[in-house]
Amino acid sequence: MRPRSDLCWECQKNNSAVFHSANLTDVQKAARVEKQVEHLRVVNLERDCYREMVKNSKDIIGDAKLGNNAPCTRDFAMHYSFDFAQQVHIPSNPEQPGPIYFLCPRKVGLFGIACEAVPSQVNYIIDEGMSISKGSNAVISYMHDFFDNFGLGESSVHLHCDNCSGQNKNRFMMWYLSWRTLHRLHTDITINFLVVGHTKFAPDWGFGLIKKRFRRCMCSSLQDVANVISSSTTSGMNIPRSVGTEGGETLVPVFDWQAFLGPYFRPLAGIKAMHHMRFSSDHPGVAFIKQFADSAETPVNILLDPTLRPPRELPSPLPPPGLSEQRMKYLYTTIREFCTEDTRNIVCPPPQTELA
Repeated sequence: MRPRSDLCWECQKNNSAVFHSANLTDVQKAARVEKQVEHLRVVNLERDCYREMVKNSKDIIGDAKLGNNAPCTRDFAMHYSFDFAQQVHIPSNPEQPGPIYFLCPRKVGLFGIACEAVPSQVNYIIDEGMSISKGSNAVISYMHDFFDNFGLGESSVHLHCDNCSGQNKNRFMMWYLSWRTLHRLHTDITINFLVVGHTKFAPDWGFGLIKKRFRRCMCSSLQDVANVISSSTTSGMNIPRSVGTEGGETLVPVFDWQAFLGPYFRPLAGIKAMHHMRFSSDHPGVAFIKQFADSAETPVNILLDPTLRPPRELPSPLPPPGLSEQRMKYLYTTIREFCTEDTRNIVCPPPQTELA
């Protein structure tokens, strides 16, 4: 059997139940089969919704390109997908030295936002010292940076992501999307969540190309990772965007959206069961939610006070955590020798105690 990962647990449970139904009555057998059939119906429904949004975006994009376009300057709806990739490590050598297999090199996270219609994918390179978390503050901040610097200037936007509640499917992301429509940074926004276990979509394609290139290149710094991303396709489909440097300089700030939006919005009840949410500048502070693509919408007011709205200004930035003294010492004493000569003081610099 060929090894596979990230499989649907619901499918596995249903298929196992059908497989072990030989001694059951016909009614019980039919019930188990129908449960799996209904699950696959929902999966295909949501997959068709994703494909239709992508197709519609491709049909209307014309010659538009990712760039620093002002909000709502193009009267069309665009589709974007976003996700985290599995982190990589630097230094990385295609001819891996034996000892490093048991060590923990410097970690590098990747967060990708794909525009299937172009097609292009912006990949945020997150150094270990810049990684506040994979939580909502980071995701929202990268999304905001993308809209400011790479958006097409669309008036309406459709977003797709997975069902991870810590990153995407949470009240803070919903508040942020409502905030964007309140200030007409978009007139309409939908966020759509793929069914758990059936979440293969555009960012995985971009990440796959990056990982394929990464495994064949010597990478000893964040700049090397950026070069790998740029060279992972001949068309330049993958675009690198560094969140910060190894030395701690912030290039893409992470803002405290949770504290900023918290005083103005209320939590959205039952959010984990919903797969589609819509926000509109015509209905400020209202979230239109539905469970599946063919379900009826339900409006929910999420503003605490309709007369009190969050300001247009950005929240306070969060300082990057940096590397602990212990981690810096580990990199210096165990990983430094595997770096190239010109990157050793960048990736594995001497800890402050050594300098003192």
